[in-house]
Amino acid sequence: MSYRIGSFNVHNMGANASEEKIDFIVKIIKSQKFDIVALQEVFCNKRGMIDEKSCNANPISSIIRKLGLDSNGKKWKAYFDAPKQSKDAKEGYAFIWNSSVHLPSVKLSDGSYRVFYPRIYNQYKLEKSENQVDLVRNPLYGRFIPESQPKMEFRIINTHIRFSKDAGKNSDNTDDDIELDIGTVKMRQNEFNIIAKTIYPKLAEKIYGTQDVGGLGAFYTIMLGDYNLNLNRKWTKSPYIPAEFIVVGKGHDGKEVKLQTFNEGLTTIKRVTPENEQDYINMQKYNNNFDHVTYDTVRFASVSIEDGSYTGIKCSTKKIDVVRNYDKNDFVHYRKKISDHIPICFEFDNNHIIEKK
Repeated sequence: MSYRIGSFNVHNMGANASEEKIDFIVKIIKSQKFDIVALQEVFCNKRGMIDEKSCNANPISSIIRKLGLDSNGKKWKAYFDAPKQSKDAKEGYAFIWNSSVHLPSVKLSDGSYRVFYPRIYNQYKLEKSENQVDLVRNPLYGRFIPESQPKMEFRIINTHIRFSKDAGKNSDNTDDDIELDIGTVKMRQNEFNIIAKTIYPKLAEKIYGTQDVGGLGAFYTIMLGDYNLNLNRKWTKSPYIPAEFIVVGKGHDGKEVKLQTFNEGLTTIKRVTPENEQDYINMQKYNNNFDHVTYDTVRFASVSIEDGSYTGIKCSTKKIDVVRNYDKNDFVHYRKKISDHIPICFEFDNNHIIEKK
């Protein structure tokens, strides 16, 4: 069975989010048949599990209510949390998922169950020798179990890398054509390195309870979100991701853990002002490649290994061109009313494969 995970920076989505914006997000979730959606730049007044009755002014609650029932006739579920650095109504993350997956749980001695809800991940160490500093927004970490394969688990690190040296400044732009100073670039790259080199390998190899770690492993980890960094391509400019390929040691199965960052194509939209609107209409284009997925290319089978074979689960990453396909190619309207980013999709098949090239 295949699963589709969407990632979307929804641009300052809070209690004042318009019905038009909520409806657009709902349409994308439904039409793209996402099973899980990871949202960034969400402003919510309630941490924890959210349903359609949580609060009328809660944007996630509105999305859940409008999604209605999923294809299995069950209600969608959602969870919101914000980093400790943020107070209530500050920026955080959300997961939204349907009944094709569920959160892990364990039965306690009294017969009740403990559910492992998503949580802001704070347990990481800094490399002082590399002048690392704390993340501005610690990521939201979630574990999900496919209903069709209860012994499998996939783990998602939902992240939004800082935009500027001013920790309190919200990313209300996408760099446009400004020249970034070296300090800003280094801070973004510092955050990527912390998440990819420190947080990812720790979570990818963590064993909970009696989980089976035989073979290739029954759990798969992806990092995704708004990195505020470009992949180094002929159509992109600095700031770049420090390294497209990263070796982060060996896994519990003895295999090398080699991460790669994916997503070809530009995913952000330039800021619209009254002065540049007509020129903007004529341009009709995307600006930066900031939204990505990073994962272990041994456990996920999108890259061949040295002997010409690959093993793992099939997967792919792509951007969803919602402006052209869902908003009549109107970049100005989309940038003003919906977001400065478009969503991306990570799709994988949870059947293990071994295939020769």
